[in-house]
Amino acid sequence: MSEDKLQQMLDYKHIIELKARFGRLADAKDWEGFKAVFSTDATFDLGGGQIMHGGETYAYAVRDMLEGAVSLHRFSMPEITFLSACEAEGIWVLHDYNVWPSDPQTGERCGYNGHGREYETYRKIDGTWKITSWRLRYDRLDPLPREPLPEFILGGPDALRDKAYIAAVVRPWGYW
Repeated sequence: MSEDKLQQMLDYKHIIELKARFGRLADAKDWEGFKAVFSTDATFDLGGGQIMHGGETYAYAVRDMLEGAVSLHRFSMPEITFLSACEAEGIWVLHDYNVWPSDPQTGERCGYNGHGREYETYRKIDGTWKITSWRLRYDRLDPLPREPLPEFILGGPDALRDKAYIAAVVRPWGYW
């Protein structure tokens, strides 16, 4: 295997890890880390003619959009194309789930479950891959049911409804 091909395989891995950080840092609300995945001159197409410039500007806009929300971003099926040794473009399937605090009076929920694609370009800057452009297009954007969440687990096998099972399996990690 040629050195160039080996380097491209390593770069592919680094771009996939870059995208993983993108989602993890947004969900963890680590805005300093999140802005570090972008080049300073990056452009962001939010659709409807709304364009942003600069990784810091975009990171802080996402911070404001997700204020108080629980978010889960998952990316899959990467299509990475290398344009040169230091430039690439990618397409990712996106599934994101975002829910904001329930209305304190009614308990109604506010959020959505989204499915779409993210289109990106990348550039290797000082040996590190950065996102240099980003565009999101949703195929589906489903609002979450507005009803308050139940106090018990819905669905699944009956074992999930069993209090002894829940105490043995769920409590050790501090959930519920």
